[in-house]
Amino acid sequence: MVFSSIEFLLGFLPIFLVIYYLTPARYKNIILFLGSLFFYAYGEPKYVLLLLSSVVLNYFFGRILAPEGKLQKPVRQICFAGILSVNVGVLALFKWAPENWTLPLGVSFYTFQIISYLADVYRGDIKPEKSFLKLGTYVSMFPQLVAGPIVNYSEVSDALRAPKVSPKDLDAGLKTFVWGLTMKVLIADRLSILWNEISTIGYISISTPLAWMGAISYSMQIYFDFYGYSLMAIGLGRMLGFELPVNFNMPYMAKSIREFYRRWHMTLGRWFTKYVYIPLGGSRKGILRTLGNLLFVWVLTSLWHGGSINFLIWGMALCFFIMLEKMIDYLIFQGKKKTTAVLASVFKHLYVLLIIPVTWVCFAISKTDDLLIYLGRMFGIVGGMNVKEGVFGSKCGRYGMIMLMGMFFCTPLGEKLFQKGKDRLWGMIFLAGLFWLCVWYIITMGDNPFMYFRF
Repeated sequence: MVFSSIEFLLGFLPIFLVIYYLTPARYKNIILFLGSLFFYAYGEPKYVLLLLSSVVLNYFFGRILAPEGKLQKPVRQICFAGILSVNVGVLALFKWAPENWTLPLGVSFYTFQIISYLADVYRGDIKPEKSFLKLGTYVSMFPQLVAGPIVNYSEVSDALRAPKVSPKDLDAGLKTFVWGLTMKVLIADRLSILWNEISTIGYISISTPLAWMGAISYSMQIYFDFYGYSLMAIGLGRMLGFELPVNFNMPYMAKSIREFYRRWHMTLGRWFTKYVYIPLGGSRKGILRTLGNLLFVWVLTSLWHGGSINFLIWGMALCFFIMLEKMIDYLIFQGKKKTTAVLASVFKHLYVLLIIPVTWVCFAISKTDDLLIYLGRMFGIVGGMNVKEGVFGSKCGRYGMIMLMGMFFCTPLGEKLFQKGKDRLWGMIFLAGLFWLCVWYIITMGDNPFMYFRF
């Protein structure tokens, strides 16, 4: 079941909300836990036991890893290393499994949440959760179970201990949810049609302008798909009384690749920073150590997305530019005041907007031969066969408006429009219209699965 499906929008969600709101506070976690398991089982029944087994195992180890516990430090270290190996091993097993194996929905997300919980308990940052129900609810909570954002236990522990909801939460959450649904259905899903059509034509047969159009449209498609889904998760969390963390902050407004990935999938970035980069030494031990730490983090990031070679190419390309930026800062700007001239600012934006679409092509195309052909057509260094230049013009006519809409909502102007109107009568009427327009699109054209479900 996906958020942008009729089963969820007109079936599961309204029924669940009625039951949840009518349930006394002390029983809300039971309803949320059982509802989340039903939500997961509806789409992936064979892996519910895997999810529950993970909760049970990590609940037990969480109880014994705390520094104030009865175990001596060497034993705690062994237990921590052992349970981390089990969690990472299960994730790696499915990531690198044969192609006929199905990757469990959301396994990357809930595994990373479990690891963050165990690490925080082990380091003494939080107390181990004594209630199996509360920990199970944290891990399986359906708003963020299959697609994030990746939530630290400390961010929801108070709400789990004293669940409460209000009409204000319902109102604010519903508006955020509808806005996210709009980004997903009316922009991302429409742009996906263009990318599918370009793939159907055959990469060797597309013109250079069409290749760039496809790369730019895919860059916006994956953004609005993931951004929209994250907004829906945050909205759902708010409706249930939880403040889930923001996952995107206008990444296409960034002035460097580093800044782009500080703004993109922010909860994944902070996870790697807190639990991998900083423990390795971060940027505190010299430029060479810093570059080595960055390389290690980006290798892990690539593997987290999947075992295909294209993900490694994608990650290493980004790592190269991030390391290059680090080197430039170290060699040129060390000890000097950085300029913020308008011309330099424009150049930085253009640099990001040139590099990012190229890297997204590496992310999108799994076969290396096809990837090299596509990149070759983008830069005109690979000859085409049966290339029809008129196709580009026809695609501009069909998809130009939706691409312009996407570009607009990549800027802060779209967010300002939403914030300005969401609490006014015209804005609420507009959001209601957008909701039913999304429903109409889903009914007539079908729901389009979230792109990150299988990561």
